[in-house]
Amino acid sequence: MRYPQLPHRGESSCALALAALLLPLTASAEVENELSPLVVSALRIPQPATSVTSSVTVLDPQDLEARGLRQFREALNESPGVIATSTGGQTGALTSLFIRGTTSAYSQMVVDGMRLGDSSSQLGNFLGASRVYDVGRLEILRGPQGAIYGGESVGGVLWMETPRGSGTPHGAATAEGGSFGSFSINAMHQGEVGPLSYFLSGGYEQTANDSSNQDFHQSSAALRVEAKVDKVWTLGTTYRGFENFYQNGAASDDRVHEALATVYATGVISDRWTTSFHAGLQQESYDSDYHTGTYGNDTQATAISTEQRIVINEQLLLLGTAFFHHNNYQSDSLSAWSNDRTDNSSNRYGAGAALEWTPITDLTTSGALRWEDYDTYGSQLTWRVGSAYQLTKTGTTLRGGVGTSFRTPTFLDLYGSTWGDPNPQLVAEKALGWDLGVVQKLGEHHQLELTGFRNQIQDQIKSIVLPSWQYQSINLPGVTTTDGLEAGLSGAWFERTLNYRVAWTALDKSLAGQPHNAVTASIDWKPTTPSMIGVGMSHLSDHSWAAQPITAYTLARIYGSYQLTDKIKLHARVENLFNQNYALYNPSQTWGPSPPIKGAGTGLYAGLSFAW
Repeated sequence: MRYPQLPHRGESSCALALAALLLPLTASAEVENELSPLVVSALRIPQPATSVTSSVTVLDPQDLEARGLRQFREALNESPGVIATSTGGQTGALTSLFIRGTTSAYSQMVVDGMRLGDSSSQLGNFLGASRVYDVGRLEILRGPQGAIYGGESVGGVLWMETPRGSGTPHGAATAEGGSFGSFSINAMHQGEVGPLSYFLSGGYEQTANDSSNQDFHQSSAALRVEAKVDKVWTLGTTYRGFENFYQNGAASDDRVHEALATVYATGVISDRWTTSFHAGLQQESYDSDYHTGTYGNDTQATAISTEQRIVINEQLLLLGTAFFHHNNYQSDSLSAWSNDRTDNSSNRYGAGAALEWTPITDLTTSGALRWEDYDTYGSQLTWRVGSAYQLTKTGTTLRGGVGTSFRTPTFLDLYGSTWGDPNPQLVAEKALGWDLGVVQKLGEHHQLELTGFRNQIQDQIKSIVLPSWQYQSINLPGVTTTDGLEAGLSGAWFERTLNYRVAWTALDKSLAGQPHNAVTASIDWKPTTPSMIGVGMSHLSDHSWAAQPITAYTLARIYGSYQLTDKIKLHARVENLFNQNYALYNPSQTWGPSPPIKGAGTGLYAGLSFAW
């Protein structure tokens, strides 16, 4: 089976090195794979989607941006099995990621090869601040992935890469303004100069949101520099960072500072052996000033890893990895009734291996095993097996897999705080999950995918209220289940001038009262070469966050663009077209009346892009 190169925007140097090693097996497979998008996240190597044994959605950041889906909160809903929203407010608030009925605490995010967050430091700030304009590759890998990624990968893994510069040096800038005092501007420059490639971007945005006391502003930057130093070695570095301010209603003023830097080296030692080394440093600082006190936390993470990829023969590929990760978590809470400080750190290290076997052209089977040790409570062993079979005559791909993962207790779970009693007896949650699906090509330009899934979580960690009104985390007895069905439909008509896509998630059981049905859909038309106009919708059925009910709602949008010259493009969009009144969250009334947190009403935005 042939593994072609990744697109230039966001290609992974480590993945490309391996792709160059894998040889074509048949001409028919080569033709088929030219039409199949590449997936990197499943085994951390590039694979044609038809040979991947896990369910993965690859989102094109350029396509998302062209349709006005600029925030991750909006973009991730384009994937079946995923609900991305906020229970805290509009633009700038924490983003929650629900994959296959789990919550954010059960999902992992990998950025430029480094894992972000763990059970103690979750993803909400990073997701809430992320935009698509400085992203090269974005994938959502679903189902338990502990054998490849370790803990907190019960629901799945979000894979993201900073773009790799390509072509003659060139740049572009986009500015947009609109409703609620909103304004944003971002620019990038990228290119190749001899053996060196680079990508650099920066941006700023601000909005008052469609609510009192929800002002938000943010600045961000991203960088990748990569060099081919000789015939064997490629060296590179990446950086991503942002600073933002969010007025969290009348409750608090929140500030986040985030920085992530990585360095990596990839060596093509022979036509069968590729080696890579990776090191990363992440730091996140969160500060919240509220009317009765202050709260803040700081997270620092350092990681080093190595991966070895060995092509045993045309049917067998062996992958090996070893890693070390250090995490430090500090928090401070100061008020009239508390003066609490937490300072904890943890180390984990381990190793893993995966084997991909292609006994015949259209059948791929993979197996993976991973061991890791946490100094806070011990070791974990995870595994996964799966297969994908392609019926080329009918355009059908069948895939299925079963695997395990786990979720560790947080530092606050184990050691307590002013408001929470410690519970050092907690054990990690253990998850077993399976899925079975089919991808069917419908003619030349249409595709339907349908997958059933089930996760069983043992020893789920839950917070309860003690008679002293303190909180404490406990392990629930028995097994907690999430299950459902996810579907996607996409295609094009009339020489790809009319394009559509639909994503549907149907949940029977979930961890947090999630909607039984979540749907996103859009269709866009290019009546002329320079113009495009489209409509989209999103729907969430009745659900509840934190046991507080929320009525179903449907939002509609329209968007369009016009290429004025070869350098200038105009664009516009209308969000919440019919001014739907809906709630993001209904607070508990236990401590007195509290109004719901509303979503934004109708908003009109327009701007232009300039290239040079």
